[in-house]
Parts: sequence; C-alpha cells; structure tokens
Amino acid sequence: MAAPGETPAAPQPSPQLQSLVRSPGYLGNIQRLFAALPTDVFQRCPDLVAPASAASVLTPVTFAPDGYPVSGTWRQSFPVRGCGNDTTINIFFQAQPDEKIASIVAVPGDTRANLTLQRDALRYAWLGAKAVAPDCTTPHARHTRYDGVVDTARKAWRETWIIAACGRNVAVPITFTPDATGTTISAQMPRPIG
Repeated sequence: MAAPGETPAAPQPSPQLQSLVRSPGYLGNIQRLFAALPTDVFQRCPDLVAPASAASVLTPVTFAPDGYPVSGTWRQSFPVRGCGNDTTINIFFQAQPDEKIASIVAVPGDTRANLTLQRDALRYAWLGAKAVAPDCTTPHARHTRYDGVVDTARKAWRETWIIAACGRNVAVPITFTPDATGTTISAQMPRPIG
C-alpha cells in the first residue's frame, strides 16, 4: 500500500501495451496531442531534452485478437527539460470496446491528484493566478510539484501548482485532504515567481 498522497505502484505494461505505445499510429496521436499544448506548457527549442516516456497501467488493459486494446486505462508520462519549463507531460488513455482510444492530457508535473481532483484543483489554481494577474483570461497549468504529506493521520498532502498567467508564473500551494465524502481541496496564498 502506498503512503498517503503517494501513487501506489502500478502493474508493468504488458508486451502488447509496450508494442502499442511504440506503434506509428499511437506515436502520431502523441505528436498531435503535444502540438495542441499551449506554448506556456510545452515548446520546442534547440535545448529540448525528452528522455524516454513511462507508461503505467491504471486498470488492466485487454486486447482484441487483432492487437488493439478494447478495455483498460493507462497513463503515459513524458519528461521534458529545457525551453524554460522542466516538467512532465501526463496523458491518460482509455481503451474503448470499438477499438478506439480516448486520450486526456492531464496537468503537467508530478501531481498525485487523479483526473477528477485535477479538474477541481484547477479552479482553485486559476483563482489564485487571477489574484496575481487579474487581467489574464487564459491561464494554463504549467507544472505541478508534489511537496509531500502534511498530515499523516488525515492522509493530506500538499502540491505547488505553477500557473502560467499571460506572461507571469504564479505558484499556488494546494492541499488535498481525503475525508469521508471525498477529498477537500484548499489553496493557500499565491505568489508570483520568475
């Protein structure tokens, strides 16, 4: 079992999934997803370094006889360095019974929040960014940093979400506290950085 706020170890990708993530069609989809990212989050430059990605299985992936996945979910994380934003681009995939794959680009970085918590925490992060850059109408989550457990008994953890707010970077500390009804999210005082 994982420590509070930490992601439990995921099963290793099967040889079929490893083959899929190296296939030309899959790689083409990854390129399209990267091309759609805002330049605040990802940009290409001569200094760009992109070590190998890592895939982790979230729910077991099953395959049709033709080799296409028909059920299951996995996440693929792509670390990138250089170009002024060292982070990890996280993409979630869900196999569909019709042999199509749904793709969701999640917030970048090393957040421990699941997709639902990410969506909810983004509202707090954007509100924090608007406190520093009130005229910005298009903030983007640029990076998330897992800061650790802050309350072992309650299994609460803290992260710092870096929001790109129209040319300004804003750090918004966010605490996630699991409780009987789900997880409470609270944001602390945002601060401009860099």
